[in-house]
Formats: sequence, C-alpha cells, structure tokens
Amino acid sequence: MDMTSGQFKKFCELVYSECGINLNDGKQQLLQARLSKRLRSTGIDSIAEYLKVLESDPHELVNFLDAISTNHTYFFRESHHFEHLMSDHLKIWCAASSSGEEPYSVAIHCLEKGFRPAIHASDISTRMLEIGQNGIYAIEKTKSMPNHLIKKYFQRGMGKWENHVRVKNEIMQMVSFQRYNLLSDPTMSREFDVIFCRNVFIYFDNVTRAQITNKLCGALKTSGYFIIGGAESLNTIDHPFKYIQPSIYRKV
Repeated sequence: MDMTSGQFKKFCELVYSECGINLNDGKQQLLQARLSKRLRSTGIDSIAEYLKVLESDPHELVNFLDAISTNHTYFFRESHHFEHLMSDHLKIWCAASSSGEEPYSVAIHCLEKGFRPAIHASDISTRMLEIGQNGIYAIEKTKSMPNHLIKKYFQRGMGKWENHVRVKNEIMQMVSFQRYNLLSDPTMSREFDVIFCRNVFIYFDNVTRAQITNKLCGALKTSGYFIIGGAESLNTIDHPFKYIQPSIYRKV
C-alpha cells in the first residue's frame, strides 16, 4: 500500500520529535519499505491505522524507531580516534553504539594498551542493543582487524555459526548496554572521561545537533574528549568544546 504525502509528513514529524532525525523527501521510499515490515509483523492493515497505534502504544513506537534507524558499522571503524584514549580514561561512553562493534573495539584497544576502562554503550534501537549484548557477529564485521587480535579476543563459530565470531567474555564484561534517546532522555548523572558520538550527527539538523552536543557536554568531565565521526563537524553550531583536530574536541 502506498503512503500519501500527508502520511509521510506525519511520520517525518513523529520521527523528528522523538529522536531528532530528519527524513527528507528522498527517504519516503526507504520509510515505505521499512514500514511495510512493521505492518506485516503487527498484522495491521493500513498506514492510517498504524499511525493511530503509534500514538497510543509506546512499545510499538520503539519498534518503529528501531525499524527506521540506519545501522552500518564494523569493528575498528575509524580506529585512529582511539589514539586519544589514555590510561586515566577509565569511564568511556559510546553514545550511539549501534550493535556494539564500537564499544567492543574500544575495549580491545584499551586492553592492548594496558588499561581496563568501564565502557557504557547506548543506542535508541533495542534491536541493535540486543545484538551487542549477545556479542555474536558475522566474520566480515572484523575485516578491519589484524588476525592476531581476532584470535585473541573472539571465538570462532562452528556448525550453523560458521563464518561468525563471538566476543570473548573478558571483553563483554567491560561493556554495559542501555537504551538511551539522545534527544529526549535526561542528561546522564555520571561523568565520563571520553564520549564517542560518531556518525549520528549526519542525520540531525543544526538545532538538534546543538541540543545534543550541549547535553553530552554535561556528562563529560573537564578536559574530557568528545569524539564525533570523520564525516561530521561542529562548525555549523555553537558549542562549548575546544577544537583539537578533525573529529576531536575537548571540554575546557
């Protein structure tokens, strides 16, 4: 079933209000495809009826946001950012952790450097968080890792799990996962030494970027690092950080 322009506008407003993501006109086909899966899964017959369900069912709203979230990541993505992690960085937050590859990569890097931080991983998608908590991945997700690290920190799957790996318990125990909405949830009460928020700002407008940046700053210790994705910048917004180099900022 086709979505009307009015229905698409309502979905765009809902997504923006709930998580700050801008769905432009070029995303209507993508939204239609992912919405079709939710309609089949719930047995709902029409888009109009589904919109009403989203207004009254918080659980299905979470499932809907899961369905429209884009999650593309792999182990040791943009690993040059890890060079800024020091032995006194004992509390690290991966604030858009997707399916867990980023926080586990951070954990492995830190262990290799001789220290063991507590890593908090959060994402808006419960589906991605579940993958992270299970710690099982297609082997291709480790394509950017040297073989000796794969052997050291992963178990190879056998049988039906051939071509998969599982993160070893030593690494999994360093990472805690939590659902967290960067836009609407309150500022974290704890303070972190480093916050990663990579490859998520590209989906936000400047108003939302500024709002989230200031919220995350409130959870960062003085002199702590704020690290965003290589394709991202804070140049277009007012922010409280000192620029260090591309993607790297510091709270002063």
